[in-house]
Amino acid sequence: MGVPDLSVVVPTSGKPERLVLALHSLIPQTLCRNRFETIVVADGPAPGTEAAVDVAHAAGQPVRLVRTPALGQAAARNRGAAAARAPALLFMDDDVLLSPDYLKTALTRLAEEPNRVVRAPVYLLRYLAPFRDPECGIRYDGRVLAPGAAMTRRLVSRQAIVEDWPSIARQCVHRNRFERLVSDTLANGPATHRWLGYSGSGVALAKPLFEAAGGYDEGFGFRWGAEAIELGYRLMRRGAEFRGLPGIFSAHMDHPRGASLDSFAASFDHFFDKHRDPAIRAVERLILGEDRRPGSLSASGAMPAVEEV
Repeated sequence: MGVPDLSVVVPTSGKPERLVLALHSLIPQTLCRNRFETIVVADGPAPGTEAAVDVAHAAGQPVRLVRTPALGQAAARNRGAAAARAPALLFMDDDVLLSPDYLKTALTRLAEEPNRVVRAPVYLLRYLAPFRDPECGIRYDGRVLAPGAAMTRRLVSRQAIVEDWPSIARQCVHRNRFERLVSDTLANGPATHRWLGYSGSGVALAKPLFEAAGGYDEGFGFRWGAEAIELGYRLMRRGAEFRGLPGIFSAHMDHPRGASLDSFAASFDHFFDKHRDPAIRAVERLILGEDRRPGSLSASGAMPAVEEV
């Protein structure tokens, strides 16, 4: 087996129905399959993960499964990076779909400049937030969409991901305030905030650059909100360049975040205490806007209304 050019690292914990769909979005990638590998890192018990990986295998997408104790997303990503064989890394969340040209475009742009960090816009499939299983229409309370309900036409199926991506792309119209902030910062500055470019699913960079920066700070533990951009901050201080990628995107299958939103402030406190840079607090204020917590920025700050079952 040859060494791949790109390692896709997917940390996961407790979202097997979304993980199945996320892995299926790697099947129609235009980058030749022998040029990338997929590593799923199950953080903690992660029930259903092995079955999701088996489904991806059966569909033709090879996946390597790494298991870790419950350490948090930063640690899981680091374990995936350590297991990666490729000279370039792409960190993908377990609840997103990557557009078919994503891997090829990211790898091409990385080859142009080894000191580059790249990412593409993230669109929110907000209407999926009430569903534990966004393919079968099963809600978190166990109710199932009634046959023929209008919402069934907007559910995400494995077949559509692999064979009819345009039907998914047509749903990708909403970007939250944070995503707009990231795109504007990458395009227009200020330079002191460009580390915001290391955020969201689908961030890619050279593995030596990742290792030189020290990887993710595992001290974040289960605190959510700043673990990725804190690494971006350290990469910026090492001279990394951040680029947005036009023409490709990822689609986030929204879900309830629960208590993770409550840790947003603590996450930024850890970030600020570590570096003591006023720009960190300035960015925190920009992210929050008028909100006391980032509910309107999150994948699922509110549960959107959908047709009744």
